[in-house]
Amino acid sequence: MIRIKAVDAQNISDVCELSTSQDVAVAKTEGRCRCNAISIAETRYDAEMHPNAIYNNNALIGFFMYKRAETHADTATICRFMLDDRFKEKALEEKALEHVLRGLKIQGVKRVILSATEANEEAEKLYRSFGFHAAGEAGCYELELQS
Repeated sequence: MIRIKAVDAQNISDVCELSTSQDVAVAKTEGRCRCNAISIAETRYDAEMHPNAIYNNNALIGFFMYKRAETHADTATICRFMLDDRFKEKALEEKALEHVLRGLKIQGVKRVILSATEANEEAEKLYRSFGFHAAGEAGCYELELQS
């Protein structure tokens, strides 16, 4: 069973150790670190950012962070969505994204923007399977949540 928990003092170290092969590839090719620790650090300077851990049963499997402004509470932007490579083969990405979207909808979100920093056919296929469509700049997807 998928559940979401805010990143806190008890899970921050474990969340920061999650990684994907894509994170490593970006670091090698672009010379910049793309990791959960950097994402969590961003939240220190932007109160509209919300970092969350993704669990399957009691196992930490992933991380997502979204931005939601009080002035536009009906819109959330998912800035980071990842599952550790150890769990991708277990087809948990679909369940995790479904749970994330359901949680946002419960909070009153009607429009979700998903920002992906690099081209990834598997990720794009996953997003499109949920009804996301390309919007604006490359790597940006949008979804209207149904009432």
